[in-house]
Amino acid sequence: MPVNKLAIFATLLLILFSTRDVSARDTVHVVDEWLIAGPARYHSPAYSDVPGMDGEAWSVRQLLASDLHKYSAWQPVEGGTIDWTRDRSLQWKHVLTEDGTAVVLPAGDTDRHSVYWASVNICADRWLKADLTLESRAMLRVFLNGEEIASKTSPEDDESSPGALSHSLKLSKGTHQLLVKVVIPARSGMASATLEASLDAGAHSGALSHSITPERTLALRDLSNSPRPAGISVSPDGELASVHIRRSLPPDGTTESWIDIRRVSDGSIYKRLAGGMSVTGMQWVPDGRRFSYTESGRNGTTLWMVDLETGEKSALLKGVDNFAGYQWAPDASMVIYSVTEEYDPRVDGVLRYHGLQDRRPGYHDRTYLHQLNVPEGTTRRLTAGRLSTTLGDIHPDGTSILFQRYHEVYDERPYGKTEHVLLNLRSMETETLFKRPFTGAGRFSPFGDQILFTGGPGSFGEAGINIPDTLVANEYDTQAYLYDMADGTITSITRDFDPNIIDAAWDDSGRYLYLVVGEASFRNLYRYDTTRGEFRKYGGGPDVIQSFSLARNKAVAAFTGSGASDPPKAWTIDLTRRNPVASVLYDPGADAYRHIRFGDIRPWTFTNRFGEEIDGHVYYPPDFDASETYPVIVYYYGGTSPVDRAFGGRYPKELYASKGYLVYVLQPSGATGFGQEFSARHVNDWGEIAGQEIIAGVGDFLDAHEYADRERVGAIGASYGGFMTMYLLTQTDLFAAAVSHAGISNLASYWGEGFWGYQYSGVATADSYPWNRQDIYVERSPVFLADQIHTPLMLVTGMSDTNVPPGESLQMFTALKLLGREVAFVAIEEQDHHILDYKKYIHWKSAILAWFDKWLKEESEWWEVEINR
Repeated sequence: MPVNKLAIFATLLLILFSTRDVSARDTVHVVDEWLIAGPARYHSPAYSDVPGMDGEAWSVRQLLASDLHKYSAWQPVEGGTIDWTRDRSLQWKHVLTEDGTAVVLPAGDTDRHSVYWASVNICADRWLKADLTLESRAMLRVFLNGEEIASKTSPEDDESSPGALSHSLKLSKGTHQLLVKVVIPARSGMASATLEASLDAGAHSGALSHSITPERTLALRDLSNSPRPAGISVSPDGELASVHIRRSLPPDGTTESWIDIRRVSDGSIYKRLAGGMSVTGMQWVPDGRRFSYTESGRNGTTLWMVDLETGEKSALLKGVDNFAGYQWAPDASMVIYSVTEEYDPRVDGVLRYHGLQDRRPGYHDRTYLHQLNVPEGTTRRLTAGRLSTTLGDIHPDGTSILFQRYHEVYDERPYGKTEHVLLNLRSMETETLFKRPFTGAGRFSPFGDQILFTGGPGSFGEAGINIPDTLVANEYDTQAYLYDMADGTITSITRDFDPNIIDAAWDDSGRYLYLVVGEASFRNLYRYDTTRGEFRKYGGGPDVIQSFSLARNKAVAAFTGSGASDPPKAWTIDLTRRNPVASVLYDPGADAYRHIRFGDIRPWTFTNRFGEEIDGHVYYPPDFDASETYPVIVYYYGGTSPVDRAFGGRYPKELYASKGYLVYVLQPSGATGFGQEFSARHVNDWGEIAGQEIIAGVGDFLDAHEYADRERVGAIGASYGGFMTMYLLTQTDLFAAAVSHAGISNLASYWGEGFWGYQYSGVATADSYPWNRQDIYVERSPVFLADQIHTPLMLVTGMSDTNVPPGESLQMFTALKLLGREVAFVAIEEQDHHILDYKKYIHWKSAILAWFDKWLKEESEWWEVEINR
């Protein structure tokens, strides 16, 4: 049969163009449903046709650009309403598009402008880029996750050709709210306007979907923008609690804060201090319903006092430069406050170091104590000299104060001692109680006969130590001691108590101490009976108690706290009841987190070589399916502190889980909160015990969980945990990728260069130095073992880090680059050990997820396109 070449060519062309058309259609995701609110009707302003001072008359563009409501807080839901005016609200209605493409929005009123809002949730199963196209004759203003991204500022005259607005989106895995403000100008000739939306993500368009339901998984914006309690204080009578609330607002992280005073009985609002007041340092005056706070400005700091009953506000101090804190006397007759005197030791740009701490910024500044008499308003200076003085407490009878002075000491670790001094306010005579290492501030008992001190196990010799002779105590495992004012004896009350002391307060009877303690991965509340020597644990509160306050005249406590997948809240507990249980006082993030789905958190432990159960827990993705396999992120500190179950934090496990990872958190030997013998294994370890436990624990975890993909396991840690990450990679190929934030690569350089490296080593490397323990300082320093690292490693550091200098990450980066290994370095300019700048915080968190996506999910676009550009 003869071959018809023309027919074959035509067939090939038909196939080619058909394939192109289908491919083009397959890459476009069309939005076929919306939630619509409106219309709101607006007249043009009076004299809108008269030019203003700038020569321009009012335009409907100004209506489009104006923020008519707080869009960033909107969470549209079908049937939900928006309070608009006193007599009107707008309701969100579910509207399907006509012919699967566009919704029709009637103008309805030719004399007034019509404003609509259209909302839809765009869901991405992975990070991707998508081109958004909106078509409408109307004017448009577009928001993604509450931030404006694009606008179309002119209506279209031609009914047959609606104008198009295009914008490129970068979407991380999760749900993103797309909100469109639609303005149909009055007398525009439009009886209605249509709105059509589509997204083109190319080959990844199949990973896109949309929904009008508000339920979604956790996003980074929730952690950075949601309101959270920043502090709490309970009134002396235990009836009111002040809660300081703070949140960061996109796009630049502007801080918004306010103080709620709430009734402890039911959490109802009593008074709100809001609206831009720079309120800090709020304290309850010990008598009555009065409180004080400080307000700083160009002319110094003012200390204000407010009477809640009368509303009267008075200034106790005005224009104090370098104000550094204050405390009320128990009888409210005076305030002891601190003032810092700044000193610059440089001469012509040259600074001579006389001591190891001279390099610290502000070290040569000195803080001194002053007394303010209330209500007389007279003041006097109480301390002077070469050393700073820090207030510990004021004696209950107001006759004396307890303060501390820090002395550098080079012949004994930790190379410094704290002197605790009594100052008689009548005679101005001083009495040194003792000078000891590792000690914190003291607190008088209600009758002044005892002082509660905190300190390390060895702060008072053998009094607090409870470990075998073969071990050295971990002095970060904080203990509680009672000092007897009559004879000066010291008694340890926690020597046989495993939890680590975080905070402590006396009750008004003097019999009980209330202790916030670190206990494994929890922070719990205990009561200690000084008469019986017994501890009692209280329940019902959050996993992790944070700021804590006890009423002066009644055993009522208020505290903030959070837990695994439980955002921060304010809590209260009436300790006078027979079986008290903590209850929520205020949940500032309730609306923000109302529709977020979290996965399970399940405990998982294993047994170490000492026969002890190593604590741990696992965060699961919200849509977990045991028949599937998941990449794993392993998180640890590995040093002296456990990784607690607080919500969010520097390394938000809930966020990693929401992105489709299993997150395994474990607490290897050396952590506090498990007893002194357990914590003592941190001393002189530097990776040997803790590192092997992590490797063994991860192996056991993978063996026990079939849905954990052993080929896709990542490791992450910060500070000591960053050291641990690098050290682990020299010991095992178990991990497919790793992240080290502010990690230590060279123990000797950290010891000598870090602002407090030698002091930390005074605990972690007790009596061990580069000249007598090369087995630690060299053989356990990851940079000396860099050739054994074959795992892709991301190093990230704040370039102004004074704790772990950036050079620790740079040394490892240099080594791995020269070795030709997979390594990335993310330098965060002008940030210290913690990344606090809003935009840099977002980039830092995104970089970590993008790195893991690249190596554990084989999804490299986020890293290559957005981070590593």
